[in-house]
Amino acid sequence: MRLDLLCGAALLCAIPTAHADTASDLAICADERVKTAILPIEELTKAERSCTKVLDDAATSEPDRQKAAFFRSLSRFLQVVQSGMAFEPNPDGSMPEYKVPTKEDVSAALADIDAAIKLNGPLKSEALALRVTINQTIGVDDGIGSDIQEAMQAAPNDPTPYVQRALEAERKGEVSAAFADLNRALELDPQLGTALTARGLLFRRIGELGKAREDMIAAAALGPPYRRLALMRKSDIEARTGDLRAAYEDMLAAAKETGDMPEEDANSTNADLLVRAGDLALDNLKDPGTAEVLYNEAGKLKPDDWKWVLGLGRAAEAQQDKAKAIEIYRRILDGTRDTPNLLERNDASWRLKQLTQVLLQRRAGQFAPGFEFGVVPENPSPDGVKRLAFIMGSSNYAELPSLPNARRDAAAIASRLADMGFDEVEIAEDIDGANLKSLPGYVAERAKEADIVVVFYAGHGVETEGVNYLVPVDATLETDKELQTKALALRELTDAASNARHGALVIVDACRDDPFIEAKAVAASRSAAGGHREAMPERLHMGLAVSPTPLENNVVLHSTQPGKTAADGSGLDSPFVVALLQTLSTPGLTLDEVVQETSTRVSELTNGEQVPAAYGEAPAARILPDATAQ
Repeated sequence: MRLDLLCGAALLCAIPTAHADTASDLAICADERVKTAILPIEELTKAERSCTKVLDDAATSEPDRQKAAFFRSLSRFLQVVQSGMAFEPNPDGSMPEYKVPTKEDVSAALADIDAAIKLNGPLKSEALALRVTINQTIGVDDGIGSDIQEAMQAAPNDPTPYVQRALEAERKGEVSAAFADLNRALELDPQLGTALTARGLLFRRIGELGKAREDMIAAAALGPPYRRLALMRKSDIEARTGDLRAAYEDMLAAAKETGDMPEEDANSTNADLLVRAGDLALDNLKDPGTAEVLYNEAGKLKPDDWKWVLGLGRAAEAQQDKAKAIEIYRRILDGTRDTPNLLERNDASWRLKQLTQVLLQRRAGQFAPGFEFGVVPENPSPDGVKRLAFIMGSSNYAELPSLPNARRDAAAIASRLADMGFDEVEIAEDIDGANLKSLPGYVAERAKEADIVVVFYAGHGVETEGVNYLVPVDATLETDKELQTKALALRELTDAASNARHGALVIVDACRDDPFIEAKAVAASRSAAGGHREAMPERLHMGLAVSPTPLENNVVLHSTQPGKTAADGSGLDSPFVVALLQTLSTPGLTLDEVVQETSTRVSELTNGEQVPAAYGEAPAARILPDATAQ
């Protein structure tokens, strides 16, 4: 998020000249670095104080007064945002809830920017743009459209309002309008990093990966603050086109960036990116030796973090050094006893069980007992309530974009439910069409034996004509025309789970852009003659539709709102799964409480950009045993 914020701040550009009597304070106040780098809070506070001095000087000219009000607003706003992001894990290892700034939090910044807009000077357009950014951050839509329009009128050749209007259009799914504004912005300034990045991301969403790559290359060439983020985005694009070596090299280059943030922040960010580069080397390039080197480099930058240690364990597994992997995973468990909710601890526990327990032959696509995956209930049915979970994760799609996190997320949820008192946890991975269609019948029969049932699905899902479908891993590019026969209607799975005696919770982490659009575009670009490229869509086909209300005491939880897309996350788990794991660590919650707490955590983790949607009610059905029963 910090990198996105920097690129947003870089939309703003100020050039007026200070008068001699306020030159010193104004120079500190209007520090242009604030637009291209993350400055320490101390420097932002110093800039704010200098701006106040300029504004308190009755001799300050109106243009300089406008400049000081603008930069004080920006400094105050960034202090609020950066303070909210600068947090350490809770004592139990979970991440604290990020509080989205409220209107009260940014009231001083808004007052300054309102004053800057009213003053005569060259910064009116930039001031309006900053007010748009602040209001978008706090979730206030009123006035955004009029501010953008006024900014365009105040400075017709300023590309910034066009970028902001394009982003608003994209949020509404209006593809053509978004591209028109981004193209206009780049006509006005061909080297505008925010426009190149935004257009590249939009090209990626509709499957135009070649054009997306070109825009990210151009953005990266601009240097800070665009280079690091552009390289990360390009890495994702290269992975989707199948160029795994380029994806790795881009991520590694992003991890070597310097000069765009304070040293402490840079070390933390680069450590995380080195882990991601190591993951690409390990999982995509099948090069555990290089991955091990990168994990150790990350450890030098962030020694107290456990992500790189977990990576070393995975690398040891890949090198067939079982004893070393076991030692590393045990070291993680020993070192995280006081942080039970730490995600790396959860993963290490699951991996250790896989290495130390006798496992049966795993069956792709079919439900299998959790112990075949190293997931064993620790204290089943401590309160006499029979709880059963069906966990599904599909990552390796034959012709659609892969979802690397899906199977790992499913394993994390399965492990957590087993630890929290579920009697049985059954798991299915990479489910093909035949097995997917048979799941409702199996779940319906097993659910009759249970008091509480939880179903979790991570994978591709699509909506057509108001019906939500789960997509099998063997789906072809034409499956979208045969969803009724080739995919599984979510309603069938929901109805099957409702056979539980006390209640059921069906959790769906499948709210993404339509995977068939990208897959078809990629296939066309790879064909010898360029293939047939369908016309650019007028609107984005995003997310799932509203789920029908289930029977009493049953709840369906989508990872985000209807017609919206959910974040996949960049590391161990998606934001939705992170929030769900944290919530499932609290004994004694009812289904409704799990839904409410998870939704709150997701909203806070994503700065309000993702809010889960729930259908149905189950106030009395207790999904987890009470602490006294365990």
